[in-house]
Amino acid sequence: MTRITDSNDKSSSTTIKFLYSYGGKIQPRKIDGKLRYVGGHTRVLAVDRFVTYAELIVKFWEACGFSVKLKCKLPTEDLDVLVSITGDEDLAAVLEEYDRVSPDVKIRAVLFPIDSLKTISPVSSAASLFDFPVATPLRGPVVANYNAITQQRPFSAFKFHGFPVANPPFAGR
Repeated sequence: MTRITDSNDKSSSTTIKFLYSYGGKIQPRKIDGKLRYVGGHTRVLAVDRFVTYAELIVKFWEACGFSVKLKCKLPTEDLDVLVSITGDEDLAAVLEEYDRVSPDVKIRAVLFPIDSLKTISPVSSAASLFDFPVATPLRGPVVANYNAITQQRPFSAFKFHGFPVANPPFAGR
């Protein structure tokens, strides 16, 4: 199957490419101080132009093996200005900026591991899953009625809209 596209319309291309890096650091180059990505991995990901943010994050997760935050470099900026992509609107804005400035250039992206994964600590013991803090006793009319119900006082102690009730709610439960 051959796709026919208008060569004058650069945004009609059905594929976009991300030049993405992960596992390294952004550091200044010794010679001129310009920021560069050092270490880690740098790869190219080609996706459909109309990919959603969620689909793109899944593709990056499959490629990297961990959940990531996506940040993109704008075509007119250096690596010191990275735009966080958190949804479809952000992704569309970056694509529009690349189409406007340099439509044939790969979108430069840097992937960062999600911080919350680093702060999760393992459970010390299975018993700790069931240790709940002791609550202070509740007070007030609702608690007094609940206490009366759970202690199963005679039915004359219970009233429903002013009428005695033979089987109070919650009794025997």
